[in-house]
Amino acid sequence: MEDSATISITEVILIAMLAMFLLSMGVVFFFLGYQKRLLNQQKEHQAKEAEYQLQLMRANLLSQEKERNRIGKDLHDSVGSMLTTARLYFRQINKQATDEQFEGLKSKALEILDETMTSVRRVSHDLKPVVLEELGLAEAISNMVDQINDTGLLKVDYEYDAIASVDKEYELNWFRIVQELVNNTIRHSGAQQIEMQLSIGSDKVLFRYVDDGKGMDNNTISAGLGLKNIESRLQLMHGKMILNEGSETGLSLSISSLVKPQNT
Repeated sequence: MEDSATISITEVILIAMLAMFLLSMGVVFFFLGYQKRLLNQQKEHQAKEAEYQLQLMRANLLSQEKERNRIGKDLHDSVGSMLTTARLYFRQINKQATDEQFEGLKSKALEILDETMTSVRRVSHDLKPVVLEELGLAEAISNMVDQINDTGLLKVDYEYDAIASVDKEYELNWFRIVQELVNNTIRHSGAQQIEMQLSIGSDKVLFRYVDDGKGMDNNTISAGLGLKNIESRLQLMHGKMILNEGSETGLSLSISSLVKPQNT
C-alpha cells in the first residue's frame, strides 16, 4: 500500500511537472509567435510608410517638373519669340534708313521689349508673388480671393485672424497649398462657393477650406496628384491635413502647420 501510494504521488508530481513544462513551452511559443507577428506588422507598416513617402516625393518631383516645364514654355513661346521679333526690327535699322523709318522701327522694337518685360514680370510673379513678399500670407490670399470674386464665376468667402507672421520659408508653401485647393475646386468640383478661414497664431497656422462641389471619392483622394503635392509641402512644414469627403457635402478639410521651422 505504501509503495502504491508512493508511486501515485510520484506520478502526480511527474504529471504536474510535465504539465508545467508544457505550459511553460506553450507560453514561450505563444510569446515567440506574438513577437513574430509584431515584427511582421512593424515591417509591413514600415513598408507602407516607405511607399507613402515615395509617393509624396514622386508627387513633389512631378509638381516641380511640371512647374519647370510651364516656365520653360512661357519663356520660349512668349519671351523668346518677342525677343526674336525685336532683334529683327533692330537688324532693319541701318545708316541708310530715313529718320521716319528709324523712329518707326525703334518704336516697334521698344514696344515689343516692353511686352517682353511684362511677360518676364508675370513669370517672376508666378515664381514668387509680389504681394506675398510685401504683405505676407494673409493679405496675399485675400488678393487672390478678390481676383476670383471679380470674375463672378465663383464666390469665395475668406476670413483671417493673424497675430503673427508666417516664416518666409513656409509662406510660399502655404500660398501654393491654397492655390492648389482653389484650382482643384475650379477645375474638377463644379462648386459655386468656397469658404476659407485662416488663423495665424504665435506658433501655429490653422486653415479651414470648404466648397459646395461634388466632393471626392476615396479613389480620387488616394490618386490625386494635387493632394499629394499638398501633403508633400505639409511634410516639409511639420504639418497635417484632416480631410472629410462626401459627394453631397463637397470638399471639407482642415490643415495645420508650424509658423516657423523648429531650428529657428
